[in-house]
This record gives sequence, structure tokens and C-alpha cells, in this order.
Amino acid sequence: MLIKKLFKNYWILIFILLVAGILRLWKLGSIPPGLTQDEAALGYNAYSIIKTGRDEYGKFLPVIFKSFGDYKPGLYVYLDVPFVAVLGLNEVSTRLPSALAGVLSVYLLYLICNKLFVKKFGSWNLEFGICAAFVAAVNPWLIFFSRGAWEANVSLTLTLAGIYFFLKSRHTTYYILHSIFFFALTLLTYQGAKLSTAIVVVILTIIYWKEIFRFNKKFLFGGIGLGIIISAPIVISLFTGQIGRLDVFSIFSYPRPTDYIQTFLNEGSEKIGSFDYFLFHSETLNFARGILGRYFNHFSAKFLFFEGDYQNPQHSAPYQGMLLLGDILLLPLGLIALARSKTLNRKSVVFVFLWLIFSPLPAVLSRDQVQSVRALNMSVPLIIIASFGLVELAGFLNRKLNGKLMALVVLILYILPFNYFADAYYIHVPAHNSQYWNYGYKKVVEEITPIEKDYKNIIVEQSFAQPYIYFLYYQKYDPTNYQKQAVLVQGPNVSDVGVVGNLDNLTFSTIDWSQIRSQHGTLVVVDGITTIPADLSYTTIKKINYLNGRDLAFDIIRIK
Repeated sequence: MLIKKLFKNYWILIFILLVAGILRLWKLGSIPPGLTQDEAALGYNAYSIIKTGRDEYGKFLPVIFKSFGDYKPGLYVYLDVPFVAVLGLNEVSTRLPSALAGVLSVYLLYLICNKLFVKKFGSWNLEFGICAAFVAAVNPWLIFFSRGAWEANVSLTLTLAGIYFFLKSRHTTYYILHSIFFFALTLLTYQGAKLSTAIVVVILTIIYWKEIFRFNKKFLFGGIGLGIIISAPIVISLFTGQIGRLDVFSIFSYPRPTDYIQTFLNEGSEKIGSFDYFLFHSETLNFARGILGRYFNHFSAKFLFFEGDYQNPQHSAPYQGMLLLGDILLLPLGLIALARSKTLNRKSVVFVFLWLIFSPLPAVLSRDQVQSVRALNMSVPLIIIASFGLVELAGFLNRKLNGKLMALVVLILYILPFNYFADAYYIHVPAHNSQYWNYGYKKVVEEITPIEKDYKNIIVEQSFAQPYIYFLYYQKYDPTNYQKQAVLVQGPNVSDVGVVGNLDNLTFSTIDWSQIRSQHGTLVVVDGITTIPADLSYTTIKKINYLNGRDLAFDIIRIK
């Protein structure tokens, strides 16, 4: 009988993982509808490593990659190398490490939940991990970031691996080596992991410190030494200026202008430096208010259930929260179940609650009001809590209602909300959000490449999207040739990203029609927002529209 029950759990898990795989791999090359500049840079650097052993700037096998003047831990690039080598440089190969990591995260969550909570439910005697894996498989937050080359998503999977092996090490100390290894790898994957991983490690240490103290010291200190060696390049980068655009994204980089503060103080006849100022109007108080506001924004219904990352449309599906709408009922049920249960392991419950409380911090300390990328770790405790809510609801319905009514409730709570998300993501993201995914650059490269040699000079409008990287990527430009001419010009702000101005006969610059109009025979690429002067003599080579069929993405013209 036991073998039969285990066998049933096994096949249900396989089915869930297949569903997770389909949702993360189907049309991976076209949904999302374009590559971000960061995705293109990750893919091209993997291609460059394959061809030359060096990054786009000629640095031999770097741990940290310079990208647009920013600096990125390079593990994702190296994970991408075998896929680019086998499948070629394209959208699918670039995104596969993240997509597969997304499927693996579902399995790891299954393992973690079965370690944290030894709980069976239902007449089928299903493991709690099965329920958590199902909720994770269809979770919009995890699906969305599994389908792009997001280093944060790979970092989350490595974090889950670190947690799982830590839980195993409580019984077999040897696994602490594996745990620390995976935690350290998160630092080589994603800049934000310096805080998000630290949060998890500190919570685990506080909760299980007595057990850690009893660990075999050879394995414990060996693991710590291994972690120090792996993370050393990241630690060193903190002192060499390779910390990413921290000063750009940090909330502390945006104090109020002095004139603004004084104008406000004048309304109450107050002055900067006065007692009233320090009591009511200081920057410390202002930052505290901003941080608390951002913190609670991440727990708002607007963010979780209705609009998602409303400040960054590239980070969520339109009119869709980071969770399914049905979770709005399951989360409070799960919170109550966890808080009131007398049979669950209390340390496990505390771990979930503390992780939920502190996981938004990497996002809270940034300039954005909400930030679903930096808050990605927050999805896991929410999934665990929602899973408990689902178990509690299923148990109640099983006792009070017949099977048909129970199925109807499940339909309303999960199938219908998931269908809404699937429509918002797989149908509407390509059309509705194509402009946020730099759609059109691939078309531009495809149009220009066959005729590029026919022109002495081609001007492509410069933008934050870094158009040069798309020519490198889609032309599969020889990395050896590019490394000889790679010149990054610092942006207008010291902390801002840089730009590349030239690539062979391509010039990437702002559009100055007063100069361009006299450059007869020049090919010019402008975005759909830029207005072409009515008196300019030119021939339209190609108009490229966004996928909504209405808005113009790019104009390719030839100056007469």
C-alpha cells in the first residue's frame, strides 16, 4: 500500500514538472517578443567566450563581465555557453538556462517543502510538497522570469538548492558543503544576491544555530572556506568599483533638492537645521517614509493580484498581478493555518514567516516604488503559504461538499485565474508589450545586413536600448574583430551606463537632421517617436511596426 501511494506521488510530480516545462519552454524564442539589451549582451558574451575565450572587451574568462559600463557577475554567461555552442546564438539558446532553472526551482520547492513540513493530505495521502510544486508550476511570477534571460531567476534556483542541502545537512553534515557552494554561486550570478542570499543565510543561521553548532567542524569550516573562495571575486569587486549601478538604483541616491525642502519649510516658517526640521522634515525621516512605503507596496493587492509591477511594464503581464487572483483567498487561509497549527515544525513555520518579512528588502531599498525582479525571492514564501491555504480549503470542502462542488471551487480558484494569466501573457504580452522588449531591432538588423556594404555610412539612432549589441548579436559578429574596436564611451552621468558609437560603417548617435540632410546616400534608422522633417528629401526603405499593428517601431530611410 505504501509503495502504491509513493508511486502515485511520483507520477503526479512528473506531471507537474511537465506542465512547468511546457509553460516555461513553449514559444520561448518569441514570447517575450524581443530580447532586452541585457539578454543580448549575455548571449553575445557567451558566443564570444566560445569563439575566443574572452568577453566582448577582450578580457580572458572574466568572472565579472563589463556590460554597457555596468558590471555583471558572469555565471549566467558560462551557463549559456553549452546552449549557444549547440543551438547557435539565438533567443532560445540565450534564455534556456533561465527556463530550465525555472523548472528545476519547482522540483527544489517540492523537496524543500517535504523537508520543512512532513505533512500528508487528502484521501490520496499526497505529500505537501506536491501541492507546493503545483502552485509554483503555475505561478505567474516564476513563469514570467523563467522565460527571459534573468540572472535573478537562476539566482533564486541556486538559493533553493542552498536551502535544500542545508536542511539535509541537519542530519548529514557533509551536505553543508553543497549548501554553501550553491549559496556562494548566487553571488556569481546576480548583483542583488549579495543582499537576498544574505537574508536567507542569516535567517537559517538564527533559527538553526544550535544544530549548526553541533555540525562536524571539518565539513562546516571546509564549507565556509569554499564559500569564501567562490565569492572572493565578488567581495573584491566591492572595493574596485565593480558593484553594478548601485548608486543609480539605490533609494539613498535620490535626496530631495535643497530648494524643494526650503520651499516646503517656508510654509511653516521653518529652516533647515532647526529643531522642527530634524523632528518632522529631515532626510532621515524622508528616507524612512520612502522605504516603508515601498515595503508595503510589495504586499499590496495592486502589486500581488491586480497590476503586478506597475512601475516596470517589462516585468509583468498587462493587467495581471504577480500571483493568481485565486491566491487572494488562499494566502490568508494559509497564514491562519500556519499560525494556528500545533503539528507543524515551529522552526519551519518561523523560517517561512521571516523569509516573507525580509525578502522584499532588496527591492525596498531601490528607487522604484515596486520592483518584481529584486523582490523575486519573495515569491517562494508566498507560494508556500498559498499552498497551505489550498490544502486547508481542499480539506474543508472534502468534509463539507461532494466531489463535484469541490471541483467547481478549484476551477474558480485556479483554472479560471490561470487562464486569465495565460491569455494576458502568451497572447497579449507580444502585442501589448512589444515596445518594452525592444522589439524591432532584430528586424532592423535583418533589413540592414544584406545591404550594409552598399553604404559608406549608416546612422542608427542611439538609445538606452544599446543598438550596437543587437548588430553584434543578430549578425553573429566575429568577436575577434569586435574586440579590436570595442570602445565604450561613458554616459552623461558618471554613474550611468556607457554607449558604443561605432561598429564598422555603422554610427550610433543622436539624430541631428541639420547635419544628416546634407549626407546624401546615407542610410538612417530612427525610432517611431522621432519626427522626420517634412522638408527632408529621402526614400523610405522600410517601416517596422510593433506587434500591436498600430505603433511605429522604426523607420529606415535613405537620404537623397
